Amino acid sequence: MSGAHNRWMRMALEEAAAAEREGNLAVGGVLVREGELLGRGHNESTTAADVTAHAEMVLIREVSRRLRVVNPRMRADSGRLAGSFLYTTVEPCPMCAWAICLAGIARVVIGVRHADMGVSHGGYAIERLIEMTGQPLQIEAGPFKDECAALRLRTTPR
Repeated sequence: MSGAHNRWMRMALEEAAAAEREGNLAVGGVLVREGELLGRGHNESTTAADVTAHAEMVLIREVSRRLRVVNPRMRADSGRLAGSFLYTTVEPCPMCAWAICLAGIARVVIGVRHADMGVSHGGYAIERLIEMTGQPLQIEAGPFKDECAALRLRTTPR
């Protein structure tokens, strides 16, 4: 992985740690375009009592509101966020993956996949959703897989 990937994933891990400190599942993310940080966010579902407040959704909402992002094409890699990278410590769920596409984000760099943590989502993988919908979202496995998994699994409800 490149040094830039490492830098941004470290920042996403900082967000995941913030989620954990607040009593949420430890998931964090950052959005970057051309080496510039556009936003960061972490899971707030428990503290906000909002089942949609996943790290990616929190991040997308904040960036969308601040930058006034509206993407009429509703396609990945289009609109004001074309060319942007979302770094997330854990593979996005279907809700977040779809929001990523609708926002126009180009690429997702994933710290750890659900399957790598032994978490079953009925065979779900983000690539399956992307293939099914024909979205041009690019996916790549990121750095710090073990660190991302350890942090997330510490906060898994028992």
